[in-house]
Amino acid sequence: EEFLTSCNSSWSSRDRTSALRKLGRIGVSNVAELLRLEQDGLLNNMLAAAGERRFSPETLASIRMAGTAEEDSEQDILEEFAQLLSDCVCVDRTTSPAAASHERSGRHTADGLFRRQVNRGLAYIDQAAKEVHMRNEHLSRCLEEVQVDISRIADRMQAARRERERGRAATSAAASRMFAEPAMGKQSFYAPRAAEPPVRPAASRTYFSTYARASSPRTKTSSRKSGLEGESPRCARAAQEGFRFGGWQPPSRPLSETTSIRKPDQILQDSVRAQLASLKHESKADQKAAVKRLLVQWHPDRNPESQKTATEIFQFIQEEKDKMLGL
Repeated sequence: EEFLTSCNSSWSSRDRTSALRKLGRIGVSNVAELLRLEQDGLLNNMLAAAGERRFSPETLASIRMAGTAEEDSEQDILEEFAQLLSDCVCVDRTTSPAAASHERSGRHTADGLFRRQVNRGLAYIDQAAKEVHMRNEHLSRCLEEVQVDISRIADRMQAARRERERGRAATSAAASRMFAEPAMGKQSFYAPRAAEPPVRPAASRTYFSTYARASSPRTKTSSRKSGLEGESPRCARAAQEGFRFGGWQPPSRPLSETTSIRKPDQILQDSVRAQLASLKHESKADQKAAVKRLLVQWHPDRNPESQKTATEIFQFIQEEKDKMLGL
């Protein structure tokens, strides 16, 4: 990394890391091998074979120049080291005991300075390791929270799916019950009650028979007519008390629609409303899909045996989806 920094000082840490990763892909582990591949002209070819981006000509030129500078510096260091060795040999042969003690003290000072530098490097490494450990712990906690959120969302989706299936089953059951009795149901609900036969008390029959023998033909004919045809009684109060004269009784009235059993249409509307209410906690996409399935299920063309009921439920779904779901 220091060599890459010396190659191009404008590179950021990210650029140097990317360059090191690419060189690691092709097996370059030291500067000497990098310089050898660059001199042989194989560096970019190996990068292309590994699927990595090639180095630009400017980058190759900077690597070449940095390698030349490093070789020169190494040569200078070797020459200086050889010079120091020759000086040490000469000094050992010609120096006095006082000079030798001074040299030993300088060597101890250099050793102490080197030891302090090593300690600082180790402390920096320990600090970096602690930071990495803290980041790993933070990432672990974040992953655990994400797993908990995923589990909670999955539970909610399963609960919503079960509720949606229950509502769908209730709607299908209600529809099957209604279609099982297409025309007979209405007749059984609203069939009028048959008129009861008139009841004539025995006493009135005896009285009228006796009166008929004693009266004139005209009176007999009028009294028989009033008894047979069931005209209203002459005394209103007697009629209110429940007395019947000549077999008269109030006309029977058919059952009104308000007193009938609960309508099948109302049952279907309640089922559809419950199914729409179960979609309130779903996403907009799921709500639209469920409403579309309901509309297809209750389309009049899909229910030719009861188009009137299907049309009413179809319109009811369109009205309720706007009120309950805002779609």
